[in-house]
Amino acid sequence: MNSEKNITVPESYRGREQAFVKHTLLKTYLERLFMIIGLFQSHIRYVDCFSGPWQEGSSDLRDTSISISLEIMRRCRRALLERGRKVSFHALYIEKDKHAHTKLQEYLGVVPGNEVVTKSLHGDFFELRQSVLDWCGSDDFTFFFIDPKGWKRVVEIPTLTPLLQRPNAEFLIWSSNSNYS
Repeated sequence: MNSEKNITVPESYRGREQAFVKHTLLKTYLERLFMIIGLFQSHIRYVDCFSGPWQEGSSDLRDTSISISLEIMRRCRRALLERGRKVSFHALYIEKDKHAHTKLQEYLGVVPGNEVVTKSLHGDFFELRQSVLDWCGSDDFTFFFIDPKGWKRVVEIPTLTPLLQRPNAEFLIWSSNSNYS
């Protein structure tokens, strides 16, 4: 029995098929998660530890995890409001590369609406861990999206321990390259 489905990769993702898979996973998972959590929590935080943008296929960044996560949070906020749940969404985007961080800040500066409170940090995730935890606080549900270009000093127990010890959090760790060093 063949259960394979033919999936058409959008033109903007040609040559970046792994990004398409990652973004599809993010869209599907985040929306369900935030809708469930939003029934019980009044504050939801999202942290993209390696946000980019890198290798975006469009100038408006619509095919980046930044744009995708913001759209999901806006949609979930509206849907929860329709159910009588007022949930505030906060997003933190971390980027080490100066050029990418500048693009990130420019994008966040023109994002329409005020439905999601956004912030960006320029620097290395490893070195910014305490600032990230301070931003998260100790009570709000926080989703950590960890998508490094390499795993050294990132997906190691000593690096993640402070985040893993934080209550009321969930993690998605993704690697779209085969270089795990």
